[in-house]
Amino acid sequence: MIVGRVLRSGAYSNVLLGTLGSGPDERLVRRLVYGTLRHLVRVDRMLERASSRPLDAIEPGLLDLLRVAGWELRLGDGAPHAAVNETVSAVAQAHGKRAGGFANAVRRAVQRAEEQVPAGPEGRALELGAAPWIVERLAAAWGDREAGEFLAASLQPAARTARRRPGVDAGGEQVPGIPDAVVVGTDAEGLVPMDPSSVAVGWAAAPEAGMTVLDMAAAPGGKTMHLYDQMEGEGILVAADRHQRRVDSARRRLAAEGISVPWVVADGTRAPFASGTFDRVLLDAPCSGLGTLRRRPEIRHRLVETSPTRAGLLQRRLLDAALELVKPDGYVVYAACTVFPEETTDVVAGRRADPPPGLPGRPAGNGWLLGPHLTGSDGMFISLVRP
Repeated sequence: MIVGRVLRSGAYSNVLLGTLGSGPDERLVRRLVYGTLRHLVRVDRMLERASSRPLDAIEPGLLDLLRVAGWELRLGDGAPHAAVNETVSAVAQAHGKRAGGFANAVRRAVQRAEEQVPAGPEGRALELGAAPWIVERLAAAWGDREAGEFLAASLQPAARTARRRPGVDAGGEQVPGIPDAVVVGTDAEGLVPMDPSSVAVGWAAAPEAGMTVLDMAAAPGGKTMHLYDQMEGEGILVAADRHQRRVDSARRRLAAEGISVPWVVADGTRAPFASGTFDRVLLDAPCSGLGTLRRRPEIRHRLVETSPTRAGLLQRRLLDAALELVKPDGYVVYAACTVFPEETTDVVAGRRADPPPGLPGRPAGNGWLLGPHLTGSDGMFISLVRP
């Protein structure tokens, strides 16, 4: 079951759901999986009060089914009797009649009970689908109102979006303020699947034909393709990533689009290039990923309080290395798909850094912030940093 693979095997929900194709069944599975993961702590709290056994004593596969049905019954929009009947049937088929009887008792107890959401920070965190420390950290940086707006927007489904490549006459509704970013339906032929915030990163780099450009942490290659399109295939574009498997996959992806660029397997903190080589360096830094909660709701359950600080330490090292590689009159595009200050404004504080011009969103320190509550996109921080 997808929920179990995400919670216990480290899989990403958007990747697993992306293998299902399209149609009514896929939409139903997507709704159930995302809904359960977004509200997992709240659902488990309900189940703990309804179950005669501790949750850690319930067989994992059975618990997954109870979680999905619990979300559907209390927080989804399915018919309650259908949720009960379908869960009991699925449990009995997979785990036997006794387990089906247990599931029936738990589900009916959940249905009868009135949820008691605690007052104060704990209750607010439950309703926003985030750990209390996440709510507190964002509120300290932005204020209570905007922290709540970001987290509430992150509970909503993300639209299917893409980037339109030059010369491609494809449909889609233009995303305001981000050229070539479009919202698409089921037919996205000729378009590159990307969130608008990622398209904005490519525009912030603004490479020109004839330049020498490095995409420093390039896999899976979507932004590399965008840089290539802006350079019109003229100049030198190098893509690097530290993971051979990801490099191989990205190379195949670009080759399928008729794009050939040199790929290098390298750790960005020790990149094998001479100082002052590049006009532009794009550093889409590894991060906590909090900005992608709409598509990867499991991230909220994987982060711990030290995650932003640890990521920030690596990001500073990568940015220092990137600045060594850029020419004196060039710049590094620092981007991170997160919104924690430790990974965004703090990383570029005290540097020669400015927000990119012309994008929707709002200023954040000496950078720029996009987010689901601001731009209908993933959360993304972008700053242009000069040596």
